[in-house]
Amino acid sequence: MPSLGSHLASAYGLADRLGHPYIDADRGSYYLGSTAPDIRVLLRVDRRLTHFFELDEFEEQDSVARMFEEHPDLGNVAGLNESTRAFVAGYVTHLLMDEHYIQSVYRRFFGERSPLGGDMRANVLDRALQYEMNRRELEDDAALAEIRTAIDATDAAIAVGFIESRLWPEWRDFTRGITYQRPDWERFPRVMQIHLRRGGFSEEEVEEVAQNPGGLIQESLSHVTESEVTRYLEEATELAAERLREYLPRL
Repeated sequence: MPSLGSHLASAYGLADRLGHPYIDADRGSYYLGSTAPDIRVLLRVDRRLTHFFELDEFEEQDSVARMFEEHPDLGNVAGLNESTRAFVAGYVTHLLMDEHYIQSVYRRFFGERSPLGGDMRANVLDRALQYEMNRRELEDDAALAEIRTAIDATDAAIAVGFIESRLWPEWRDFTRGITYQRPDWERFPRVMQIHLRRGGFSEEEVEEVAQNPGGLIQESLSHVTESEVTRYLEEATELAAERLREYLPRL
């Protein structure tokens, strides 16, 4: 699934595109929402509880609808405070970006029903693609600075029942830190090391990747072409924009 830099960039573009007052009223909480499904690492809960998507189910799923079914209070926009409704809008973008990635990229090119068969090497190639997509998004210093400023400005008065409020200061610092990551491959060996070893790479191959991360990324892009990456991003953005228009009232 897309890394958090990709999620922030997607949310940023959608906010500018939609220009909705509910998002603009607290963009900081909106950006926190766009990363918050991954707060499960702090909650130490199963992914399904924050992403509302079953990875082992192959039929079509609607993670946004499932979230509102399980937490109907979040669907009542008028009943939410300023921070929470902006947060939920950001959360929706994350769910849809992940959902569409799983269905149109991962399962098609890397999953168990793909030509690569979903083995550990296929999953390593998937991780490499995610890293490269994230790296490209981190090249926009101006956007990252705006995101950081918005995060600094919010008091994150977010009221979401399935996430403990005590976690917001830590998660805000973590999300803010993403905006300082550089668009390079310096972190690639560290990020990938555990996946490489699990994928059956020898120590020599792990070292080779550390010296030439572009090689693994190019191997990944030989399966998922640049045009497919572009197609995914465009389709996911359209899906998110459509759902946000449905969720947010016309003002």
